[in-house]
Amino acid sequence: MDLIAVEFKRLKALCIRNMVVSASDLQLLATVRGGDLRSLELRGCKMFSEDGLVDVARYCVGLRSLRLERNDIDGTANGKWLHELALRNVVIESLEFDYPFDRYDMKDVTRLANKCSDSLVSLNIFPKSLSFFRKVLRHAKKLDYFGHAIFDEHGDFSGFKFPPNMRGLCIEDLPVTSFPFLVPYLNRLRELNLLCIDIRPNCQCYFFKRCPSLEVLVTQDICGDEGLQVIGEFCKKLRKLTHEGRVTHMGLMALVKACPNLDYLEVRLLEISNEALECVGTHLKNLRDFRIWLGIEETDSPLDNGVRAMLMGCSKLERLDLTLCLGGLTDVGLGYIGEYGHNLRHLSLSCTGESDTGLLELSKGCPKLRKLKLYGCPFSEQAIATFVFHVNHSLRYIWAKRHSGTDLVLTRPMVSAENGKQIVPEGSLTTLASVANLITIQSTYCNANYHQSVGMAVGKENFIAKQPWGKMFFYACRLEYDISKLSAIST
Repeated sequence: MDLIAVEFKRLKALCIRNMVVSASDLQLLATVRGGDLRSLELRGCKMFSEDGLVDVARYCVGLRSLRLERNDIDGTANGKWLHELALRNVVIESLEFDYPFDRYDMKDVTRLANKCSDSLVSLNIFPKSLSFFRKVLRHAKKLDYFGHAIFDEHGDFSGFKFPPNMRGLCIEDLPVTSFPFLVPYLNRLRELNLLCIDIRPNCQCYFFKRCPSLEVLVTQDICGDEGLQVIGEFCKKLRKLTHEGRVTHMGLMALVKACPNLDYLEVRLLEISNEALECVGTHLKNLRDFRIWLGIEETDSPLDNGVRAMLMGCSKLERLDLTLCLGGLTDVGLGYIGEYGHNLRHLSLSCTGESDTGLLELSKGCPKLRKLKLYGCPFSEQAIATFVFHVNHSLRYIWAKRHSGTDLVLTRPMVSAENGKQIVPEGSLTTLASVANLITIQSTYCNANYHQSVGMAVGKENFIAKQPWGKMFFYACRLEYDISKLSAIST
């Protein structure tokens, strides 16, 4: 972290994921780069102390976006950082935090909303009853997204109003008695995150029918195929859908025929067919991100032809996640992904393929692939390492979780942690296979103090990979390797 703070003199936005971040790390970042930092995201971090956030709030007075998601802290949250933020920040635009930051004073949220009334547009924080946010929503006159809303069954919403620009809402709990208050706002919602799994099926469909302007929908829909059919019939403007209910290929086909503007689709399925995948390819010409999760253990026939048709039709597809069952995709299907995945940059495969041949066929295509993740696929370590040599130089990261429970990670370029020299120069990976089978992940977290920040730093225990697209993302892991063999390829 000290190298990031000192060397990245124009650092405006930083996203840190899956790392151990100490209070001193954040203190250093805040004191050295606090004046310039505009966006900070901490996701899935362990041993994360709330004290470091106090320094962030104190010194990063120009911070416009702060996102804290799925972190784990030592001890108990106390909300001091939020109090400090409310005292000093007057320009925050987006604030998001969830558990374990569950203890905070509503007075601080109200103060922040009042001071940032002209800038705050998104507030997505650990849920409390909506009745506590009466003053907050009165001050935040430009707010267009709010979550998580908990509607009390016996709550008094008389005189309660959402800001006039409200277009997005995340609902944690919604009793039927609150419907009359919320219904008048539904027709103007463009984004809805419906986390209420206790709502009766007919009530969820009642909601969908009254949201004609929806463009983004996240739902734990329990209506099954009927729910997808209703969404398709009434939400014609939908661009992004995350559907965590359990549906079949019939519901999927009804949806994609009715919502041709979808560019993001994530759905959990009880069954899938080649016909349904062909339907996706026929109707979703703007699809860029497609993720399907199959909730059965086996399938009668492989989905090779369906995947081919889908890729041929969805020529803009950049990310594909396939979580299938054994036999769901053969080596032939992997070859189709390579042949027709012209724009794929991120590929995640679970329980796919039959042998190393499938991975070899995949490597012959996907010229823009940057990241590959494999879960439970029958590929050897040598085949995974060899994959690097057969793909375009765009590839930056491979992560494979094997049936044995151990993980294999490859990334590039590789940089010595001791002298900063590249062990394997970028674009020249012909020696990487000699060490690939020696890299075994023992832990998914490391201390940020030990890492280099550019490329991949290889030390006795740690490495860090910088993903060079979009924002800066850092992934840290602990490695074991034979140092004598590693030194043999040093430059």
